[in-house]
Amino acid sequence: MGIVIGVDVGQKRDPTAICVAEAVQREGAWHYLVHLLERLRLGTPYPAVAKRVGEIVDRTSQRVGKRPRVFVDATGVGQPLVDLLKEQFSWVLPVYFTYGNRRNESSDRVSIGKAWLVSRLQALLQNGRIHLPQMAESHALARELMSYEIRVDQNATDRYGAFRVGTHDDLVTALGLAVQDNPTELRYS
Repeated sequence: MGIVIGVDVGQKRDPTAICVAEAVQREGAWHYLVHLLERLRLGTPYPAVAKRVGEIVDRTSQRVGKRPRVFVDATGVGQPLVDLLKEQFSWVLPVYFTYGNRRNESSDRVSIGKAWLVSRLQALLQNGRIHLPQMAESHALARELMSYEIRVDQNATDRYGAFRVGTHDDLVTALGLAVQDNPTELRYS
């Protein structure tokens, strides 16, 4: 069993989204039980976001008796939040989205190609290995997945996300961050 928290950082256009998922083995395959999907109010200041993530980390740690892995999107506006969280939790891992179809992890950061993340989510969802709670945010996640797009421009550069005005992909990204770690390699203290 392993608990992972994924945080997609937003502020002005997209809200910050947080996902807590537990990896469990069922019938020889890893499944992900999503315990929390939460969107913070649009415009929530970074110190308040860091406080909320800290509360979730503390509550999760107390519940399972060990600290969860925490992956925070640091690509864009996420670096200030990573800095705030590292003051509390030195082991938070920043994630940088890159081009391509691979995932690389070092002791202090993770880089993930958006193609890799989208492919992983598609495979897990198609095989029924992500289990969502019955809550409003699960329905919002379903809407986000329906509006999620892959666009390829004239230079064959692919982009992933919700591009139509009024759509978001923050819950999808938070979920992707929470299920991107290999459960057989989860490291806790």
